[in-house]
Amino acid sequence: MWKNVLHYSNISGLLWTLCICLFHVGIPRWAQFGGIYLFVITWIIEFFVEKRWTSVKPNPEWWHYGLLIALFCLGFLYWPWDGTVYFHHHTEQRFPLLAFGLIGIFGINNRYSRATLVNTMVITVVGTILFLFFKTGWNNVLFSPDRVFMVSENRIRFVNSHMVYNFYLNSALIGMWYLLFHADHKPSLYQKILYPIATVLIFCMLLLSDGRSGFFMGLAILGIMIVIELHRLNKWFSVGISVVVVGLLFFLSSMHPRISKQTLTYDLRYAYWKSAIELIHEKPVFGYGMSGAQEEFDQVNLKYASEDERYYWTVINHHYIDSHNQFIQSMLEFGIVGLLITIAIYLSPLLICWGKREWWLAFFFTFISVGQSLFDIFLTGQFNMLYGILFLMVMKIKADYSSPIPPKGSVTAPSGCRG
Repeated sequence: MWKNVLHYSNISGLLWTLCICLFHVGIPRWAQFGGIYLFVITWIIEFFVEKRWTSVKPNPEWWHYGLLIALFCLGFLYWPWDGTVYFHHHTEQRFPLLAFGLIGIFGINNRYSRATLVNTMVITVVGTILFLFFKTGWNNVLFSPDRVFMVSENRIRFVNSHMVYNFYLNSALIGMWYLLFHADHKPSLYQKILYPIATVLIFCMLLLSDGRSGFFMGLAILGIMIVIELHRLNKWFSVGISVVVVGLLFFLSSMHPRISKQTLTYDLRYAYWKSAIELIHEKPVFGYGMSGAQEEFDQVNLKYASEDERYYWTVINHHYIDSHNQFIQSMLEFGIVGLLITIAIYLSPLLICWGKREWWLAFFFTFISVGQSLFDIFLTGQFNMLYGILFLMVMKIKADYSSPIPPKGSVTAPSGCRG
């Protein structure tokens, strides 16, 4: 009995953490960190109670989780030559890499199911969308020409930035698609009804977002999903319909309010990337170290920005600025080794799950992760907690749906990607 309490407390901690990943404002400290503390503490107790070190055997998944640990440890390898300004902050921000690396190697309890995590995401997403529409006013959402600004203002005030929020929305889309069409059980009636409604709400929210990358990612994954399902019905029909789908996606893209010649020909990120690449040219092999890279970047980050932007970030809203690209950031910090480890982290789940039913789940989560990494710091920034949870869902949770607990002494299937 007490083991069940322990196991479900561990699950509750992860679900709590998953919900909190969506928010960055107005969250009390106990709520912000309570879930991860509950998850980690109960996992450590499970580790000793079940003596997991005695039953764990090397498997292909270790490559992925070992790479996460390696990316975290690189910072300490550079420590004797690194700077000190950002070392503590960056180390603290990257602890999820170490935590999920160890959790992935030693495993989690067998009470988890993918549906539990996906449904948690869907409920959280739908709840926040309805809340934001209510705060904005339904009349404003439907008819106001300033609805994008109004919804975005409330989202920033009550939930999170468009980068995190849209990534979470797209992750929920992927989870719903998988459970509807590729899970090991047929979806229930409530899923067949509620998931399409949630999909429509998510798409409306993406269209009302001031973020372009998340909107494009949402369109792309929806388009790919449509083609995949049509191909399963008739492969020749899917080829023809793909042309229609691509055309429709371009049309929908043009509807986004931030798609214009002016916004596409200049983006502040270009200034960050150009500045960072100049630094990389000076130390392409070994990089500058975790803190040293940020300290160097602080000196040049606005070199190619306009006067107004320099004034905003140095006088009005002084805050350190990163390179806004995970691949550039990894190379800036650790040179070619950092870049190769980052690429290997993203590719390893696709290789591990190749030929297995979970491969499409791994593909789509990798697709949006790489897409996000092109425009933001991902693995070493605010997304790493959510990334760790998503790939626990792919590689370490063995059941798509909750199933009866096996009798004591019975043999259960190993966790992770299966054939």
